[in-house]
Amino acid sequence: MNPEPAPPEVHPSAVVHDGATLGPGCRVGPFVVVEADVTVGAQSVLEAGTVLQRGSRVGARCRLGPYATVGGEPMDTKFRGEPSYAVLEDEVVLREFASVHRASGEGQATRVGRKTLVMAYAHVSHNVQVGQGCVLTTQVQLGGHSEVGDFAVLGSAALLHQGCRVGAYAMYGAGSAANQDILPYSMARGNPARHYRLNRVGLTRHGVTGERYRALERAVRAFRRRDWALLEALALESAEVRTMLDFRARSKRGLCGFV
Repeated sequence: MNPEPAPPEVHPSAVVHDGATLGPGCRVGPFVVVEADVTVGAQSVLEAGTVLQRGSRVGARCRLGPYATVGGEPMDTKFRGEPSYAVLEDEVVLREFASVHRASGEGQATRVGRKTLVMAYAHVSHNVQVGQGCVLTTQVQLGGHSEVGDFAVLGSAALLHQGCRVGAYAMYGAGSAANQDILPYSMARGNPARHYRLNRVGLTRHGVTGERYRALERAVRAFRRRDWALLEALALESAEVRTMLDFRARSKRGLCGFV
């Protein structure tokens, strides 16, 4: 027989609204506040002082805090109090004083993907979409409606303008500021940010080596020269190059330049 799931453990000083739902095995630390219309998945841990405001949806095996905030009202002049959400998928880690605001727009959601690490003092603004396996380093600031692709890494204090995107597997350097999009698989840094080269370390960790890597090297050189015919030809043989071209085609703010 399967053992009965352990009930949540709630510290006596925590305040948990009757309208909140805590999954089995959750641990709620001292001085935590959980408002109504909040759900927390199984075996998640809320460290001391963490606040989950209404509309927060926390997955299983997450670890939040100390003093993290999820579900704060969007800092958006269009917001009129409509119901919306801040979603943390399974196994997200949200460290000290990090914040994730819920979305603007009825039924809309800000989302942080599975196994993403959000370090201390980072801020994920309204309607932001962060993919799985990302790392948002200390003090990263994501403007409203921005996007971060799967397995991207953002260095300490990197700034991303509202509506901009960092592509999957990209490395966006510490202290940088971007008001345009950063290509998947690339390394970009500076203020304003510029593409430098491929994110070799990240790509190697994820098995993009050999001919796959060399195709991306040729693609970056073609992007520098704006050689769209060569890029289309490369995309016929490389799924990664096709991803880069599709990313460019969907860009609303254009791409950051190249050095």
